[in-house]
Amino acid sequence: MKTTALSAALLGAMMAMPALAQQAQNDPLYRYQWHLMNYGQSVLGDSKPAFGIDLGIDDLHTYNIRGKNVVVAVVDDGLEIAHPDLAANVVPNGSWNFVDNSHDPTPASPSAGHGTAVGGIIAAVGWNGIGVRGVAPSARLKGFNFLANQAAGNLERSWFDSAEAKDVQVSNNSWGRTLVWPMAFSENEVAAFERPMAATRGGLGTVYVKSAGNNYASTVVSNINRCTAAIRARNVGCSATNLDARNNLFTIITVAAVNAAGIRSNYSSAGSALWVSGLGGEYGHQALYSNAVSPLNFDPAIVTTDRSGCVAGYNNDIDSDRNSPNNTRRNALDSSLSAIDATCNYTGRMNGTSAAAPTVAGTIALMLQANPKLSYRDVKYLLATTARRIDPNQATMTDANGTVLAPGWTVNAAGRAFSNWYGFGLVDATLAVTRASGFKSLGPLIDSGWQRAQVAAPVAIGGPAAPALLRIPVANGIARVESVQLGLETDYAMASGASLMEPSRLRVVLISPSGTRSYVVPGYTGLRGGGAALTIPFSASNAFLDENGVGDWTLEVTDIALAAGAASAGNLTSFKLRVLGH
Repeated sequence: MKTTALSAALLGAMMAMPALAQQAQNDPLYRYQWHLMNYGQSVLGDSKPAFGIDLGIDDLHTYNIRGKNVVVAVVDDGLEIAHPDLAANVVPNGSWNFVDNSHDPTPASPSAGHGTAVGGIIAAVGWNGIGVRGVAPSARLKGFNFLANQAAGNLERSWFDSAEAKDVQVSNNSWGRTLVWPMAFSENEVAAFERPMAATRGGLGTVYVKSAGNNYASTVVSNINRCTAAIRARNVGCSATNLDARNNLFTIITVAAVNAAGIRSNYSSAGSALWVSGLGGEYGHQALYSNAVSPLNFDPAIVTTDRSGCVAGYNNDIDSDRNSPNNTRRNALDSSLSAIDATCNYTGRMNGTSAAAPTVAGTIALMLQANPKLSYRDVKYLLATTARRIDPNQATMTDANGTVLAPGWTVNAAGRAFSNWYGFGLVDATLAVTRASGFKSLGPLIDSGWQRAQVAAPVAIGGPAAPALLRIPVANGIARVESVQLGLETDYAMASGASLMEPSRLRVVLISPSGTRSYVVPGYTGLRGGGAALTIPFSASNAFLDENGVGDWTLEVTDIALAAGAASAGNLTSFKLRVLGH
C-alpha cells in the first residue's frame, strides 16, 4: 500500500469514480488479496502479511487506471474463458487452442487450472459482486495453451507469429524449465526470438513477462531432487534462473517472487538475469484444515480465480475429509464446504514465480493505459527505476575462508541497487504509472553485437587468489547500459559419478569497466554436468543498468575450493559478450 501522490498530469487524464459508488460495488474475496492492498489484515494463512507489502495499486484503481484497452496474453496450460469472473474481460475469438485448433483454450483436463489462476491475477473483473479482482481489472485477456502442445513453432505463434498474437501488448509466461546445466541456445536463436519480439506493437515491442523459476531450494529432474543438503547449506540457490535461456533474452522481463513478509519466497530462483520481483507468497494453508508440517505452508499465498465448479482445478471436492490422506482442503476457501465462497471458483493457494509474474504483467497493463506509447524498453526501465528495495539487509554468502559465494544487494557505479534474489526490487505500481505518464522514451537502442575475447592460450582456472581472467574491450558509445549478455567455454570437467551430488566448485563473475561485479554463477550451486566440460552458451546480467558500457569488460572464473598453489583442474578457453543500451 502506497501513499505516493499521483502526478497532476496523470490525474488530469483520469476519469475518477466517486468513492461511494466504488464502495457500493463489492468483490467479496478482495480483502484476502493482500498482494493488492495489504494493511496487515488476516488473510488465508495462519500468519498475517507484513503491513505495506503489496503492489500499491489502490490509488490507481480509485482513479480508474485499471488496464482499460490493454490486451494481455496468458501463455500457459490454457484459460477458462467462460469463468464468471473472467468472461467479461476475454477478447471474443482472440485466443488459440493448439490442441484442437479452436479459439477456446479452456483445458480439457480437469486438473489443469494454472492458466486460469494466472489470468485472474492479471484481470479478474472488478466490482461485479463476485469473487476477486485483478491487478488490471479492465484489461482484455487472451489465452494460448502452449504448455498443452509444445510442438515446434507454437511458442512463436503464442508470442508474435499468429493473427491472435498481433494485437497483444503484454504477454505473461508463467512457465520454464528445471535445469542443472545451461540450456543450449545459439546466437542465431537469440536473434530469431529477439528481433520479432521487438518488432511487434508497431515497433514498440510487446512486453514479455516470464517467471524466474521455483528452484532455489529444490531441483527435481527425472524425479530426483538434485539439490542436496550440502548445496542448500550454502544458501546461494540450487538452480539459477539463468540456466533457462529464454530468461536471458533482452526482450524478456524475468520475475522473482516475494512473500507476504516482504522477503524472497522460499522457492524463488535467483540469478543475475532477474529484472524485478512480484508477489508470489508461500502456500496459504491454515492449521484448522491442513496437516502440513513446514511453517512455510501456513504463510499466505495468492487468492485468485480457479477452474469453475468443484470437480476441476485446485479447489475441488475430491476429498474434503481433514483426516484423509487424500484431503485436498487446505484453508477456509477450499471445497464446497467453505463458508467464505462455496462455488469452488477460486483458490487461496496459488503461488510460485508463476503467481509473481502476472502481478507484474498486470502492473504493466496499468502503465500502458496511462501511456500507450511506451516501448518494451521504456517499460523495463520504469519498472527497474521505481522498484522498492525490500529486504535491505540481505546477507552476503561466504565460505569458511571468507570467499564471497554470492553477494546480497550491490550498488553499481550508476547508483542502481541490484540483487540476485530480487533484481531491482519489488514492483511499485503507483510510482511506475506516475512516472510512465510523462516519460520521455529512451534513446535508440545501441547493440554492441557479439564481441569475443582474443585468447592466445587457455587460461588456467585457479583458486580465489588466482582466477582465470579474460577481457573484451567495448568502444561503440553505449553511455548507459541496459543489459549484458555473455557466453563462455572451459575444458573444466564438471562433477560426475558420486560427486554429482556435491556443490559446484566454480564461480563466474562478470566485471564492468566501472568495476561492478555481477555473480553470474555463484559458488557452490547445484550446477553439474556429468563429467562434461562447463560451457555456458548464453547467459545475462542486468546488474549494470545505467553504467557507461565503454571500456574493458572482464570475465573471472574461479575454482573456489582449489587451494593456493594446487594444480588447476581446467582452463577458461573462450569468452563472448554483448552489451545493449543507449
